[in-house]
Amino acid sequence: MFIEILKMIFRESKTTDILFDLFKSFLSLLDKFFPKDDKLLLFPIRDKEDYKDNMRFYYESVTDSSKFNCVLLCYSKESFNHKRFISFHSFQGILYWMRARFIFIHHGTSDIPYFDSIDFNRRKLINLWHGIPLKGIGFTDSKADVDKLKKEFKLYTGVICSSKLDQLAMKSSFGLPNEKIWITGLPRNDSLIQETNTLPNDLIKELEWIQEKVGDKQMILYMPTWRKNSSNDIFSKEECAKLNQFLKDNNAVLTVKNHPNTEPFNFRGIDIIDISNSPCKEVSVLLRNADILVTDYSSVWVDYLLLDRPIVSYCYDFDSYKEDPGFIYDYENIFPEKINLTFDSFLSNLQKSLEKGNISEKQKRLKHLFHENLDGKNSERIYAKLVGN
Repeated sequence: MFIEILKMIFRESKTTDILFDLFKSFLSLLDKFFPKDDKLLLFPIRDKEDYKDNMRFYYESVTDSSKFNCVLLCYSKESFNHKRFISFHSFQGILYWMRARFIFIHHGTSDIPYFDSIDFNRRKLINLWHGIPLKGIGFTDSKADVDKLKKEFKLYTGVICSSKLDQLAMKSSFGLPNEKIWITGLPRNDSLIQETNTLPNDLIKELEWIQEKVGDKQMILYMPTWRKNSSNDIFSKEECAKLNQFLKDNNAVLTVKNHPNTEPFNFRGIDIIDISNSPCKEVSVLLRNADILVTDYSSVWVDYLLLDRPIVSYCYDFDSYKEDPGFIYDYENIFPEKINLTFDSFLSNLQKSLEKGNISEKQKRLKHLFHENLDGKNSERIYAKLVGN
């Protein structure tokens, strides 16, 4: 690769640092004059594991378009699922980087190679984000670096959201006008409601894998959020015994998906299905299979609203969590059901949800508050925005 060759020539670290500073300065100068291609869409990702969520589903929806040329840039050149990745650091990758008019990110400008060398005034930068926020992000995060965020967010051409309610939250978080916060819906949620036979082949295989694991039991999916000071002992020995008996009595299985940055929980002998490191990389696969979702402060329940299935909370640390990091909404009012603060309350409401199987009127209303479009055409609306712009 182009950059690797330079590293081999200049082995001394100080020399390499100087070289890269000069190289980025050269790119910055060249970028101001290099012609941009209005039909070139750039999707930078860090690695194969980063190829997921809205970035993946939007790329795959638009890659066959005759109007655009779509390029995936990655730190290393890899191929999988017939998708070709171009290395950030190759000569070809740098040329694509120079020429692209549209750049898609799902975190921030740091997703982009040499982002500090880019002339964003000559580009359209769209943030696909990675969920519907409930907790403080951007300007709604009390610990945010406001000056840094102002510089970042003013570069955005558009940020996607799912509804007028979500638009208000994103407006507060990003400090952008309504015309830059597009109510398109999230591309990843198209895969929640579309017919199984229209899903990508790898997702169909993942669905079959989890169905084989669960068998004929009811699948209770537990997806807790990340915590700064997390403990893996969320259930006592006695609570685990009660939960284990509950699962047996109801022909159910607890399927656990931990946050990537969280230590595995200690379930003390409960025969769970731990899918934290399973082949299922897309959350939509898990949600499609789940009969009930159990969570705390993760926004995954907002996606799950689309399936009209029961949602149960277990918020054993609610009082401390609402102080740090805090919420955008009044969480007790916005959550579809009662906030369960104790194990006994959680187990009681889980039992009711299994027995009834239906959802509340409040949950039905929340579905439409958070999801303005229910037609499975979220990616198409982003495409229409690009063509319109």
